[in-house]
Amino acid sequence: MDAILMSLMTALNEHLLINVYQRDTDDFYTGYVQVLGHDAVVLGTYNDSGIADGCALIAFSAIDQVEFAGDDLDNMNFRIGLAQSEHFLTLQGKEKPFQFDATESLIWQLAKQAQASEQMIMVVVADDDAYLEGRVTAVAEDRFSMAIFNKFNYTDVRALQVDFSDILVMEFHGLDLKLETELVRHRDQLQHVPTKLYQNDGQLDGVFQNALAENRLISVVPKGPEDQFFVGRVKAVNDRVVVLSLKDMAGQFGGYILMTLPSIQNVATASDYLQTISFYEQWDQTHHFSQQPVLNADREFDPNDNLVKAIISEAASFERVVRIKVADSDEHFLGYPEHVDETDFDLKLVGQDSGETVRIRYGQIREIAFGHIFAYLQEAQLKNADR
Repeated sequence: MDAILMSLMTALNEHLLINVYQRDTDDFYTGYVQVLGHDAVVLGTYNDSGIADGCALIAFSAIDQVEFAGDDLDNMNFRIGLAQSEHFLTLQGKEKPFQFDATESLIWQLAKQAQASEQMIMVVVADDDAYLEGRVTAVAEDRFSMAIFNKFNYTDVRALQVDFSDILVMEFHGLDLKLETELVRHRDQLQHVPTKLYQNDGQLDGVFQNALAENRLISVVPKGPEDQFFVGRVKAVNDRVVVLSLKDMAGQFGGYILMTLPSIQNVATASDYLQTISFYEQWDQTHHFSQQPVLNADREFDPNDNLVKAIISEAASFERVVRIKVADSDEHFLGYPEHVDETDFDLKLVGQDSGETVRIRYGQIREIAFGHIFAYLQEAQLKNADR
């Protein structure tokens, strides 16, 4: 613990970007130390895109390691610089910061300020894998009460008491929690709706055609063991594939994905979570937060084309990074296509497998994700490495 405290003190005094790794989980936070208390630290955190995005209070008991250098931090420093130079959208500087006295309990101070401002926070407690999001309703000397909000299920209404001694992490500010705060303030405008789900019985092209005609926000679950789903709007569909314009968890443009129809497990056209993302999307539009300035959310796709080949050929021509999932594998390949011909192509891998090449047949492909912020960042880092 003394080593962790000394590391955090050094990071604070020298204003160093650090990674804080947690015990018993792969999760970690990247950021700068803002306040160092007697039992916890407050970081100003950055997301994976290099965007300043809120803060995290981390109890010392939850910290496994503090990292000052390495490939991950080198990549994050590059992304942070790029996000700043390209004016990526962020709430940094647009929210009134919380004030802390390092000699007093940071948890108590955070709980009191969250209660007064009625802002949503996210809490992780010991012996519980859940991420609890809610509003602080009362604060005592050693605990506080929360009204839990479940953006996936509006009928899940709970009140919870949280002991300070059980707290591992508390997140506050940041875009996701800002949007959730606004959603809860307008909760009377939203009512629970039963999920309307269509299983893949071979007729999903009709569901997608209707969603396209209605410009409807939908969610799509692919087949496979991954706990993954996509939210977006249909841009093109035929009897073989569908192309979606995606929304991320903050309702912002999240790039595009092509999926083959047999690779889809089900489609939801109504749910509480779709209401949530729709509300976020409207807030983003009103506040000019809909997409990062380096992305293109206005692409069109011709359903009469061989869309798989067209997307791969375009990525090869412009050296664009794509993420591909193939049949009989749960692995995703990230890279840029080369040597494209009529039946297959090479994918030059980037990231952890940088330098390797795999040959992929069009018929193997189940998903192609492209045009998203992480593809842009990978392309920028490749160009930077070639200088």
